[in-house]
Amino acid sequence: MLDRRTRVALRTLGAVLVVAWFVFEAVRARLPFWVPFAVLLAVEVEFAAGGLLEARRGVVRERSPARGAPGEADADLGWGDVVEEIDEHGDPVVRWVPPPQRPPARRGGVAYVLAGLVAAGLLGVAYLVDREASWSSLSAAERTATETRLEREAGRIADKPVRVRCDDGYSYTGIGSDALGVAFPDRGLAFLQPSVCRTIHDALHGKRPTSSGSAEAILVLAHETVHLRGERREGVTECLALQEGAALAERLGWSREDGLRMMRARYDANLAERSITRVSYQLPAGCRDGGDLDRRPDDPMFP
Repeated sequence: MLDRRTRVALRTLGAVLVVAWFVFEAVRARLPFWVPFAVLLAVEVEFAAGGLLEARRGVVRERSPARGAPGEADADLGWGDVVEEIDEHGDPVVRWVPPPQRPPARRGGVAYVLAGLVAAGLLGVAYLVDREASWSSLSAAERTATETRLEREAGRIADKPVRVRCDDGYSYTGIGSDALGVAFPDRGLAFLQPSVCRTIHDALHGKRPTSSGSAEAILVLAHETVHLRGERREGVTECLALQEGAALAERLGWSREDGLRMMRARYDANLAERSITRVSYQLPAGCRDGGDLDRRPDDPMFP
């Protein structure tokens, strides 16, 4: 079993990993959600298992004595002593004897220092990686070119000119509303979270991982564009966006097979979704092969 200092060091590193996973987008893109929690769980399991083993082996921890009034044993806590003495003239003298100086408290030692340095290093690396992989790290020309391409693809789906903006200040998405995209059909305008824009930008430049993040970015763009086309019902919009997603992914650089695979995975995930916050996005009964919302009834591939 690990000693106390090692446990504290591992807990510190585990906490840093969890914080980094929540704060930095690049960390989330590279680590599955279960990794930081598995690290913390392993440390806690080891802690619990160590306690059980000590109990079985009969290890008795030293207990603090029962509390009572302060006395001589508490002198180092500031309780001085009053001493009555006889001076050289034979007269009684009362003198206060200060408590002994408390020894300097032991700090965490090398393990704590190393844990702090490693934790700071991890946060620093995570920040640099996240900064490099963010939308804001791109030049103004690159961001403009990507937004132009997003508008062109959105216009094909909406069948009319539309505007697409990457929400640099998170005025409508992310931090403010926890939404990845927001559409204003009456204005023909959609805002996308910067992470969505960066994923698509990377795809246009040869980085096309078939991950859940890529599928999400494609689906968000398709979803908001279907809204711009005039559909306001969230569940229906999601169904139509899933059917647009594979072709959209192919135009953005993924293979047809990868696009179909990603949209099928999102379709299955939506059917299995039970979160109350996503009720309005649940797919209608007609969202199936041959259903009322199937826009390609002759094609056996759905969505």
